[in-house]
Amino acid sequence: METSVPSLLLVLWLKNVLNWVLVVVLRHYMSRTFSGFFSISLTLIDSLLSLVLTAIFYLEDFNISGWHITRSHICLLAQIACLIYAVINWPVFLLVGLDNFWTLSSSSTNTQKLTYVAGVALLWIAATLYVFWTPGVVVLLGDDNENPQCEMFSSAQSSQVLVALLMTTTCVILYSYAPVDKCRALRAPEQRCLLCLRRVMLTFMSTWAPFPVLLIVSPLLQVEMHALLQVNVFWLCFLNSFCVALTLCGRSFAPNYTKSDTFTDGFCSWGVSCSCGAEERGYGQTGATKQVKTLNI
Repeated sequence: METSVPSLLLVLWLKNVLNWVLVVVLRHYMSRTFSGFFSISLTLIDSLLSLVLTAIFYLEDFNISGWHITRSHICLLAQIACLIYAVINWPVFLLVGLDNFWTLSSSSTNTQKLTYVAGVALLWIAATLYVFWTPGVVVLLGDDNENPQCEMFSSAQSSQVLVALLMTTTCVILYSYAPVDKCRALRAPEQRCLLCLRRVMLTFMSTWAPFPVLLIVSPLLQVEMHALLQVNVFWLCFLNSFCVALTLCGRSFAPNYTKSDTFTDGFCSWGVSCSCGAEERGYGQTGATKQVKTLNI
C-alpha cells in the first residue's frame, strides 16, 4: 500500500500518543509481565523512529558522518521497520502465553525483570537479524524524492494470530456449553470446571469483544493497515488478556491448583470463583460436609 510521508508521520505520532497513554495508565501492570516489558520497548522504539523520520522530513537534505540523507530515506527506514514488525507477532504471542502459564498472577521479582529485559532485547535483535539475513527482501522507494510515496507492507502474522485466537475462543466456548447441557452423565467436579470455563471466557469476551470485531470488519471496509500500525500496545494488551484467559481455562482442570487471590491485567478483572475437584456426593446441597478445592480467578 502506498502512503505519503506526511500521512505516515501523522499516523505514527497518533500511534505514539495511544501507546504512551496506555503505558502510563497501566504502568503498575507493565512491570509484571513479559507483554508489559515488550509494550514499553515498542513504545520507546516507535517514539525514536517517529523522531528520526520527522527530523529527516524537516531537514530534507543533509549529511551526517559522511552519510547523505534525503527524504527518500524516510521510506527506507519505515519499510525496514515494517519488515521487522511483520515477523514479530507469532514470537511475541508464544512468549506471552508461556510467561502467563508459568507466572500467572505472581509479582515479578528482580530476577524475572532481568529475564524480561533480556528476552525483549533478544527478540528485537533476532527479528532484525532475520529480516536482514533473509534473501529476497526488497525495499521499494518512490521515484519522487521531494514527495515520495512509501510502499508499506502489512503483516500476515497479525491476521494469522487473530484467526488462531478466535478459533481457540470459539472452541473453548463450545466445549464449555455443549457437554453440560447435553450430557448429564458428567460428574459434578467436571461440570463445575466447565462452568469455570464459561465464566473465564465471559470475562474475556465482555471486555474485548469490540476489538476483534473491529479487526474483522476493517478488511471488509477496505481499511488497510501496515505492520507499523498493526503492532501496538493495545494489540499486545489484547493478546495478554487472551493468554491469561487460556491459562486459567487450562489450570481450572488441574487438581492441585489452589490459587486463591484475585487480580487484574489492567483490562479484565479475573475474580471468578470456581470450585473444582469436589466430591460428587453432596454437590449442590446446602450445609453438606465435603472437601472442596477452590479456584479463585
